[in-house]
Amino acid sequence: MTEASATAMPSAPRGADLHFLRLGPARPRATILMLHGITESRRYFSGPLGALADHYELYIPDLPGFGLSPKPVMRYSMDVFRGAVRGFAVHHGLDQRPIWIFGHSLGSAIALEYAAHYPDHLQGLVLLNLPRHFSPDEAHEIIQRGSPSYRRLLHEHSLRASLGQLRRTGLRMSMRYARRLPWTVLADARKFTFLSLTSTLENCILNYRLDPTLARAPSVPTLLIHGERDQVAPLAHVEELPRAYPWMRLLSIDGSGHHVLHTHGRAVRSAIRGFLENPGK
Repeated sequence: MTEASATAMPSAPRGADLHFLRLGPARPRATILMLHGITESRRYFSGPLGALADHYELYIPDLPGFGLSPKPVMRYSMDVFRGAVRGFAVHHGLDQRPIWIFGHSLGSAIALEYAAHYPDHLQGLVLLNLPRHFSPDEAHEIIQRGSPSYRRLLHEHSLRASLGQLRRTGLRMSMRYARRLPWTVLADARKFTFLSLTSTLENCILNYRLDPTLARAPSVPTLLIHGERDQVAPLAHVEELPRAYPWMRLLSIDGSGHHVLHTHGRAVRSAIRGFLENPGK
């Protein structure tokens, strides 16, 4: 296992500056690059998917603005994240070998951006809770209903909104969140700046449209894993993708939401292992 700290970063992020975790054997079957979502860190993946390091080499960076990576004063855009991930891949020599890319939420969109720009060494994608919205107003409305953190950011937190969300989510799944989201993930969910959070929200979630990137992405094996009750990235928005892009397949996890990896980790791990071993099935 290797964990490396970032160096000082005065302005735009570079791949060499990102804090990261590396896990895996000396002779791995394949290399996997994992990209976390907004307010998350490398530890979002390392717990539930660390077991993949028995056969696979895992590189898990903290994205710029989050975790232990630098948080410069700048505009956090999709171009910035894609460039930082490309720089990370080049710095560690991942651009010289076939790799898989996994992503959660924002990380899934970044993974697709990377795939659209640098398809030549990509073996495939695993995209968890891919956020697909069709307009800024729709994205705002969905996330406002589904995320208490977003409501607090807007100073719109209310008991009525929280009860409405609880009804949509269901008590059972809410209890799963309470029991199964590790304290390390919750602790890292505060390792951002106000600018890195709000700028990422504005440029990469609310005002970002996924469909042009989907149209440019390569036809590599792609597994979509989605929570059936996802409140911020609705399942209905991705259900049609396997019909439009036949190399994609969708696994919907009943009774799960936006953090399917943590609430239903066993099912997700099993699906991912099967997909890695037989991506064309």
